[in-house]
Amino acid sequence: MKSLFIRQLYAERQKGRKKHLSLLPLCFLLFQVLWALWQLTHAAPEELETGYLLLFHHLPLMNTILLPMLAAVIASRLCDMEIKGDTLKLLYTMQKPAQLFHCKFLMGLKYLFYFTMGQGLLILGAGKICRFTDPLKWTMLAEHMAVTFTVSAVLLAIQQTLSLLSASQLLPLAAGLVGCFLGLFSLFFPTPIARLFIWGYYAAFPAASTDWERDSKIVRYFEVPFPMTGFLLFLGTVFIIYLLCKTLTVRKEV
Repeated sequence: MKSLFIRQLYAERQKGRKKHLSLLPLCFLLFQVLWALWQLTHAAPEELETGYLLLFHHLPLMNTILLPMLAAVIASRLCDMEIKGDTLKLLYTMQKPAQLFHCKFLMGLKYLFYFTMGQGLLILGAGKICRFTDPLKWTMLAEHMAVTFTVSAVLLAIQQTLSLLSASQLLPLAAGLVGCFLGLFSLFFPTPIARLFIWGYYAAFPAASTDWERDSKIVRYFEVPFPMTGFLLFLGTVFIIYLLCKTLTVRKEV
């Protein structure tokens, strides 16, 4: 059984060889690199004194805007062959629907992992190039990357389910675009309401916050304790959402 699953995973890898999916996280990461260069070159000297905290505060906001669409595009590209070719019925005669869902999800996670690692390198590189004076806390970096990857993973599961259930990929891509706006607008909602929109969870576990002095107009960044209990509860929710997405996909009639 284990070798069969590995062969199916390899088959999914072969199907995506000519789709150049690795370019997707690279393009989104390149956009963030350009944004970081612009942000840091226009930052005040006192902001660069806490440059790492600045990035830990701003990058979750950028992730909220960009990554729901990245998850939507990855899921759509991984599933479009089966949907366009209407080959799900044929595939289900050779492998279980749940295994197909798992294989595609693992392939999508690979590209999200690439992006998360690249963003970690972006933080490290920005600190070296701009010579931040504040020390980098590796626990903060690990927490930031864990939140980025986990939230992206649950969005990928949702988008993959939409892609496999839809006859056209326009609906899942539109859902990803709507998710970008919902995540952004949820940041302005009261906390109990904002927690209803999972697209905004990139900023729900912040490693840094700000304090703006009205008189001097100086923005100060400071570390905030990581809400570990809330994050563990979120991980439980992620598992439930994944099982729900898998169940909906498996029960689809083809």
